[in-house]
Amino acid sequence: MSSVLDNPSRSHAHLPAQGLPPIGSWWTLLDRGLQREILANPAAPLRPFTVRRIFEVCGLDVHRAPLGARLGANERAYISGWAHAIDWA
Repeated sequence: MSSVLDNPSRSHAHLPAQGLPPIGSWWTLLDRGLQREILANPAAPLRPFTVRRIFEVCGLDVHRAPLGARLGANERAYISGWAHAIDWA
């Protein structure tokens, strides 16, 4: 019998966007109010409610949603381009 254990020393910093699913899979499905909140300060940590909603939209287990998640540089660029493309801010 064999087991696979997670490496406890593994840093979450190596995960893209602090463990969030790919932004292309949830941004356009996210509620407008939450989009506006993120657009107001894209570098700020996301509220736990917002992260849970992202996980819900993606069909993921909300109990595994990371705390203190932030958008990475690529995610911020994505929403900046999206806002510019539709001229919505």
